[in-house]
Amino acid sequence: MVAERHKAKRRTKRKRCPLPAIEQTPSSNSALRGETIDLGDTEVPKNGSGMRISGFESSDDQPRPIVPTEADIVEESLAKTALTKFYHHSINTSTWTVFSDMRHLRIAYVGTPISNLAKLVDEEAEFSGCPNTSLHLPFPSIRPVRPWKPPKSLPLVEWLSTSFADDISALPAKDVRDNLVDSFFTKIHPGFPVVDEHEFRTQYEDKNDPPPLLLLQAVLLTGAHASDHPMVAQSRSLVKMALFRRAKALFDLHYENDRMHIVQAALLFTWHFEGADDVSSNAYYWSGIAGRVAFGLGMHRNLAQTAANRMPLEDRPMYRRIWWTLFQVDVLASLHHGRPPMIDLDECDQPPLTVDDFVENGMVNQNINVEYCVQNATLCGHMILILKSSTPGALKRFRLAPGSSRAAQMNLEAHLASWYLQLPASLANFKSNDADFWSQQLQLHYNLALLHVHRLPHFPSMTSDQAISIGTCHAAAEAIVKLFEDISAVRNIGNCWFTALTLLLAVALQFSHEARAAARQGSTILAIQAQNGLERILPIMVEVSRFWSSAEAIFNLYEDLAKQLKQHIQSSFDFQALDLSPAAFQSPINSEHPTLRYETQDPQQYEDNPGLGSVSVSDRDLQAMFGAGQADSFPDMNYAGMQDWLAFPLNEFAE
Repeated sequence: MVAERHKAKRRTKRKRCPLPAIEQTPSSNSALRGETIDLGDTEVPKNGSGMRISGFESSDDQPRPIVPTEADIVEESLAKTALTKFYHHSINTSTWTVFSDMRHLRIAYVGTPISNLAKLVDEEAEFSGCPNTSLHLPFPSIRPVRPWKPPKSLPLVEWLSTSFADDISALPAKDVRDNLVDSFFTKIHPGFPVVDEHEFRTQYEDKNDPPPLLLLQAVLLTGAHASDHPMVAQSRSLVKMALFRRAKALFDLHYENDRMHIVQAALLFTWHFEGADDVSSNAYYWSGIAGRVAFGLGMHRNLAQTAANRMPLEDRPMYRRIWWTLFQVDVLASLHHGRPPMIDLDECDQPPLTVDDFVENGMVNQNINVEYCVQNATLCGHMILILKSSTPGALKRFRLAPGSSRAAQMNLEAHLASWYLQLPASLANFKSNDADFWSQQLQLHYNLALLHVHRLPHFPSMTSDQAISIGTCHAAAEAIVKLFEDISAVRNIGNCWFTALTLLLAVALQFSHEARAAARQGSTILAIQAQNGLERILPIMVEVSRFWSSAEAIFNLYEDLAKQLKQHIQSSFDFQALDLSPAAFQSPINSEHPTLRYETQDPQQYEDNPGLGSVSVSDRDLQAMFGAGQADSFPDMNYAGMQDWLAFPLNEFAE
């Protein structure tokens, strides 16, 4: 009862501060006269062209709609090529001035050795013979240059028209909205339970007491990530962009007073990346925001049922669920970027999750995978040790104490092995035909941890230790590819966390390293096998890019490298030395072996480099950098007609 009164008090507080009245005034412009069209249960104002304007006023300046424009589409396309441009022009150079516009250069901090970006830079240093000692590298800027004086047409809030109240309160059409809510609770929420499903759904059906607007917009954004609604699927990245801009505008306006909802929204924002070179709109950024607010709420302190605390018992489970989800995001985002985690467990005394933390309306929510939530949080506790083993201080200690790095690696292995052997049967059963998605997601995170443990540097470098690590990294990469293929076979790629990007880049780095190392040693067959492994992951990148658009940047880079690896292997292989006599065709290996079929190429157009050093840049590479010819592979750019269904006024919410 105390908890219910506590929640009712929050709702009353919201009702006392309603949204500004949305006044629909007739415009002097005849194109904006008050025509309406009946779409389901909602009447939508239309302009003369048949497209609803998401907030408008009489003005000589054209307002910027909250729905993405064609300029946004061009900007997003450029962001997807930034990684390729960085790879070709920034890594293998000693100069800072490698991009044409140096006034608006971005700085890329490669992170600690645990990060994929640091591994990518080290790979190039190893195979090109150009050692890189810089942790900061130039990165191409894709954002337009702002005028010194803001123009009069600049809206009060970025991305919004001058009638911003209409914009931030606009919602998708009812059928789309319902689909987004269901998609969130069926596909994302089971492993990311930061919302009380019973309370949210009850409010969602009550037009007199709807969910907090910030939380609603954030749930719609996250639901759009995994939705299979045809109108969402055909332009997913743009739909997410529109929903994110509405939710973030509310966030920036401090429109929500309940700080728990602010933490929830920030965590839900981690399901959207604004672009490849946005440091202020990714999981690491939003987990930091959520963490600071959570610390202010004391979410990191003991809120178990037995703790001496005045907070109502019924409110504690939600705080605990949010905290441990935040912890997982913080660790995994830190691993992704190679940056320090914000949460130090020594500063926290919040006990681990239990099944009682998932009780909603008097019973355990059966839609939540409780075991996954508990075990993934435990695994992330071990991942923190991996992060701490790659810090500047740890590397310094390893250099001063030879052999200590191998001891640390063995200790990390022991932690992972102990955790793995104690997994419940439901999560260990990830290879069966009826395997649960969340058991596969957990296995992905486990293999990611294993891969990073064996990518840690050894001091001193021992051949025997390296051989063990090479074999373990290869096995982990193969396991990750197989897991992705299994997930893809049942169409669950959209459920994957942002760590799908971490995993894809880590696997691509592993196979690329194996191919180049084998070619350097003259082992053509091993190079071909590794190159085939790299090609095997490319279709998965394409599928992941439909949900995480940043995967397209990884695809553009490694599709190009896979082709060049094949061409280098072909040019270095001595076909003239093959025995093409009839007797040779009795051998298991002959000129018709599937892995030796290549398109005819002129070896002279490529560098004679059996060691596969710095990969050259062809005209086709330059074309790929700017997205030319890539649109067919990634068709998520259907802008036309989005406003017709994506921007319905809030006062029609529950009708």
